[in-house]
Amino acid sequence: MKDSSENVIYVGKSKNLKNRVRSYFTGTPADLKTIDLVKKITDFDYILTKTEEQALILESNLIKKYKPKYNISLKDDKQYPFIKVTIKESFPKVFVTRQVTKDGSRYFGPYTDVKALKRTIRLMEWIFPLRTCKRIITEGEPAFEKSCINFQLGKCPAPCIGQISKEDYKRIVSNAVNFLSGRNKIVIEDLKKEMNEKSTQMKYEAAAGIRDKILNIQKLNRSRNMFFADDKNRDVIGIYKEDKKAAVSVLKILSGKLLNKEIYTLDNVEGRSLPELLEAFLAQYYSLKLENLPYNVLLQLKPEGFDFLNQVLKRKLIIPKRGDKQSLISIARENAFNYVEEQKLKYLRKSNRTIFPIKELKDKLNLKKLPRKMICLDISTIQGTDTVSSLVFFENGKPKKKNYRHFIIKTVEGQDDYASLAETLERYLKKLEEQERPDLIVIDGGKGQLNAAHNILTIMKYDEIEMISLAKRQEEIFIPGRKDSIILPKSSSALRMLIKLRDESHRFAITFHRKRRSSRTLTSELDKIKGIGFATKFALLQEFGSIENIKKATIQDLTQIKGIGKDTASLILNNLR
Repeated sequence: MKDSSENVIYVGKSKNLKNRVRSYFTGTPADLKTIDLVKKITDFDYILTKTEEQALILESNLIKKYKPKYNISLKDDKQYPFIKVTIKESFPKVFVTRQVTKDGSRYFGPYTDVKALKRTIRLMEWIFPLRTCKRIITEGEPAFEKSCINFQLGKCPAPCIGQISKEDYKRIVSNAVNFLSGRNKIVIEDLKKEMNEKSTQMKYEAAAGIRDKILNIQKLNRSRNMFFADDKNRDVIGIYKEDKKAAVSVLKILSGKLLNKEIYTLDNVEGRSLPELLEAFLAQYYSLKLENLPYNVLLQLKPEGFDFLNQVLKRKLIIPKRGDKQSLISIARENAFNYVEEQKLKYLRKSNRTIFPIKELKDKLNLKKLPRKMICLDISTIQGTDTVSSLVFFENGKPKKKNYRHFIIKTVEGQDDYASLAETLERYLKKLEEQERPDLIVIDGGKGQLNAAHNILTIMKYDEIEMISLAKRQEEIFIPGRKDSIILPKSSSALRMLIKLRDESHRFAITFHRKRRSSRTLTSELDKIKGIGFATKFALLQEFGSIENIKKATIQDLTQIKGIGKDTASLILNNLR
């Protein structure tokens, strides 16, 4: 949070940023300091991270950098722990340290979950037995006559007494480094195999112990945060483009720590590829910084003219494919993506679009992108006859009637909503144009209807289009691959928008179905009854299916239909009978 002079006056973190920021401006602040803070806030900025642990580290770094007036500062400047591997020694050792020095060793961390770190260090002693002692061991004749107890326990290969060659020891060190670098898939698979064997042998305590080892490994990896121990500066660059908008996010790694984010917008991007845009950005961004380049520039993808750019930028460009550096690239790309989305929101707000329900829908259902373009499918039939379907199109929360479609079901006999939905979607996708491609497909129905439609989406390879269904009874929302439904509160603007979309689809289907039936069945016995309009006639046929079934009904049966009282029911039955 910043004051009118652009000074950072407060740094905070939150899983739900919207609620956190709103809490400062609603209700009564808890203390006088917060009241004073709120009075001085004129702007704020934010950085997205992948995990809460990364947010914790980033918050700590930013507080140390800016020393904000309204943050509580730690006087002892406590450091998070690292795992240190002394790879420069002939027989390296592994241990935990809070001090990072330029001694050629490999450092992994920092780690926010210290308990998980200690458990995993103990685990590593058995998986990758390496020495932890302070003995000075050189290559050649053994320097010691006796080993420590760790050798007898199997936790150390005892290089001090010559029990292992330097090459074999280095191999263990290499595996341990790979494990600490996150390449631990093989280790986990072996442990799972051993756990399953113990479980099959009904050695459940042993299996539970192995399970805990796997959880500790996974928890350790989640708690580890990117850190460069060499105190060098790096830039991490992510890029995102959608339609006519594009942005580049630059994460600034200063002295090995993530301390800042810069966002740049790009103009004239229509028809340009991401490699083209990235080339243009790099050329302009670093043209005035050639004498003060960072140690490395980590890129999301390979720009056009890569070889020439890399030569001009003194071989600083790197395109990581995995590991922690790739994780940083993901954070940069997500920040660029978020900026483009927010810019589109600003445009839509100015155009008085109903964007807020769309934003809420994206957040509540965890959709990949804002569902600006939505379609809804509905089936209309009476006892399996004259089956038709409708497709309505909403853009930015409002109907776009020129994109409405209706279909006469051709391949389905009888009443089969699942097959009718599948036919409708297949025919629609075959003629789908790029500019009309929806972000979200809404199906009127439950899990069955959703699965039938989603199978067509998968078969026709439209995986980028997301799909949900809305069931009428409790307005439950179903998502493919998710067992439980999602129920939004009735006050939700996103739910109201979905209901509006669904009802419009239903109205469009009913209207088309009525036209079909009226053109095919111009008259019926119901038409001869004075006072019975088209809507009542349609409701009777929809409920009972035929004139013969209506004749067999009772007055009580007929009064269950909306708009029909006892007198009207008696009139209908007397005339038909």
